Amino acid sequence: MAGDARDGIELGWSDATVPLHTHACFYYADEQTLKVTLSFLRLGLESEGDFNVLFADRNRHELLLGWLQDGLAGDVGKARDAGKLAVIGAAPTREELLAGIGSTLEAALTRGHRRIRFLGFIGWGEPGWPDEDELLEFESQVNAAVMAYPAVIICTYGVPNLTGRQLVNGGLMTHPVVFLNGRTLTESPLYLAPAIRTAGPPAGRSG
Repeated sequence: MAGDARDGIELGWSDATVPLHTHACFYYADEQTLKVTLSFLRLGLESEGDFNVLFADRNRHELLLGWLQDGLAGDVGKARDAGKLAVIGAAPTREELLAGIGSTLEAALTRGHRRIRFLGFIGWGEPGWPDEDELLEFESQVNAAVMAYPAVIICTYGVPNLTGRQLVNGGLMTHPVVFLNGRTLTESPLYLAPAIRTAGPPAGRSG
């Protein structure tokens, strides 16, 4: 199910919308600002036809799911059991990360979901994740994935905790759209389209 790129996806933390196939980074300076990103998935859990993905290190799952539950009319556990929410953890290689994400998104479309909301918390420098160079390449390849699926993918970037290379190369240069502390939506001035050498979308999709 291809989806229409003109369809607006509500962000949840503001009245703004973004089109399908958007890959964005969300810069935050404190935990309170980070928490507002969960409203993106919370809105999806309350919307018919939306599939939701939480992508983070396994040791953060409980905390993030707690934030997601706060203010949600329904139950997060029941949403997972019903196949409306998937929680994906780390993998040691870029290829495994892409394959795991791809299989999850394919399964969601097979079950009839029309749109995908994906919120990522990458574990830069954390055990069990690819090294920095591999994660930078992974972020670039996500641009192919987001074009292959009716999805909006938002990756969170903690300004106080990440290196300049991670913030600039990983954030501004691989994400066409940038959110600054949740208030400003802008096109990244440093964005570079993925090179032809990238491996393409995750398992199962050619575009």
